[in-house]
Amino acid sequence: MIKTSTSTLTIADSHRLLREKQISPTELVSLFIDQIDKVDPQVKAWVRVEKAQAVERAKALEMKMKDPDELPPLFAIPYGAKDIMYTKGIPTEGGSLVNKGFIPDRNAKVIEKLQNSGAILLGKTTTTEFANWGGPPETRNPWNLNHTPGGSSSGSAAAVAGGMAMLSLGTQTAGSLSRPAAYNGLTVLKATYGRISKAGVIPASWSLDHIGAFTRTVEDTVLVYNEISGPDPDDSATWTLPKQNLRIQEQRGYTVGVVIDDYFQDTDAEVKRTMEEAIREFERMGFTITYIRLPDSLEAANAAHHIVMKSEVAHFHEEEFLKDASRFGFFLQEFIRDGLQIKANDYLKAQRIRTVFRQEVSDLFKQVDLLLTAATPTPAPEGILATGSPAFNLPFTNAGVPTLTLPAGYTKNSNLPMAIQLIAAPLEEQKLIDAGYLFQKQTDWHLNIPEILK
Repeated sequence: MIKTSTSTLTIADSHRLLREKQISPTELVSLFIDQIDKVDPQVKAWVRVEKAQAVERAKALEMKMKDPDELPPLFAIPYGAKDIMYTKGIPTEGGSLVNKGFIPDRNAKVIEKLQNSGAILLGKTTTTEFANWGGPPETRNPWNLNHTPGGSSSGSAAAVAGGMAMLSLGTQTAGSLSRPAAYNGLTVLKATYGRISKAGVIPASWSLDHIGAFTRTVEDTVLVYNEISGPDPDDSATWTLPKQNLRIQEQRGYTVGVVIDDYFQDTDAEVKRTMEEAIREFERMGFTITYIRLPDSLEAANAAHHIVMKSEVAHFHEEEFLKDASRFGFFLQEFIRDGLQIKANDYLKAQRIRTVFRQEVSDLFKQVDLLLTAATPTPAPEGILATGSPAFNLPFTNAGVPTLTLPAGYTKNSNLPMAIQLIAAPLEEQKLIDAGYLFQKQTDWHLNIPEILK
């Protein structure tokens, strides 16, 4: 086995090493298990690690390696999954006493697809209670253990940033993919609503939830997205059209609309500096930069998001909540109580507001190919009692449009990651990939690793 480090190893690198027989599936998995043993006592990204099962699967995969040139892109790639995703025979507790000891008899569709691709599940990662606001786990940010890794996909982001997995599945209902990616120096694609099946994933809010995967690079993001996206008869919200074949290609002819609403200007000085540098980089790459504002319905749409989310959270948990509310954490109890008070008419009105906002956001792309904002108002906040603001992510989750979060800088004193967020029209993931891949060819922010891994 060649000498390599999990801290910098990408999916694309690993695929090449496996194909050239410079590393075996068992050796690859063992590297990541060793890294978990070394790093996770500090970071606390994992709820449980299935070491024996992962090694057994790696051994079984080795027996199937007949023609290395025909290995699937995710063959033997170690990954983690947020603990709201059903894993057959492995507890799925969602960070809540309500699900304590629950063991599913089936896999979530995304888990099933990864298993079919040859990927190896290492275990389950931490989440806020049922992926809702409040009740954060003890997970730490690998870049600075005194700071939050973000949430609700706390453990999934921290596991990849800590070199403990090459990819990890998460979800987003407001900002739970984009924000942790930004705080942890990672790349993440939040695809168009319905592009990735939610079947077998405990919902936070079924009309808002998105599934995605944290990786180090845009190239890796494409490899994962191609495996987990596509229509699913078990999820009626998925698109019933052929899976898009994303290619990695350069595109310098796009017009990028920098969002200049006051809403997106409320950032700290270092985030503002990062945005200015990113804009200059896109100009150097040959993109046309213009400036644009979001629809006036933004404020009403944000309010509608909260109504819809609270209503749907309350509806899903109502039966268990009425049985024994004390099993839920304090924050989720309050959330559910609020949701149970929302009238059907208010819920339907909120959904109509969302529909208008979605159309108005989509119409912006008649003027530009992409939108650009900072991914978060600030770097990762200090402490772990809160997971940071999803304000810059929520509007685009609400609209169901695809976004790509890219590392774009680090704070000068604390060396915390900062990121930008690209947004495209519905089903235009390819434009995000084109721009993001070129950005990562011209910059090296995504190549840095936390100090604790050096």
